[in-house]
Amino acid sequence: MNKLKMKGVYSLYIILAPLYFISKAIYYGYGIVCLGGLMLGLVAAVLTVLIGFASFREYRKAGKPVAHWLAFVGPLFILLYSPPHMTINMGIPVFQFPIGKFTILLIFECLAIAQLILSVLMHRELMLKHINRQAEWME
Repeated sequence: MNKLKMKGVYSLYIILAPLYFISKAIYYGYGIVCLGGLMLGLVAAVLTVLIGFASFREYRKAGKPVAHWLAFVGPLFILLYSPPHMTINMGIPVFQFPIGKFTILLIFECLAIAQLILSVLMHRELMLKHINRQAEWME
């Protein structure tokens, strides 16, 4: 991938992050999500934005891929944590949520899946950059 496309991947990762909070805020306004759920959306948004910026900074410097691993682990945690958290808070089995609750769960899960895919692309490109740099150094 060229540099412009990679900036787009990192930018998209960062742009998707606030949607966690925005979607929760909209549903909070309708009374579907409680204040605790809104705060979890805020935490998810802030952490993934920070991880996105750290990953982009790491890509420019071609450092160790710590932030890139976090870029993968963050959405993976959200993907795995959201259904049990909602189930425990609501006290009902998964997939028997009211439609509003199920919709917010789907939004969260889709955002996390999209960020997982982007994090794999980011990590792959970082590894290719390291390989190319090592090949140049060997010559």
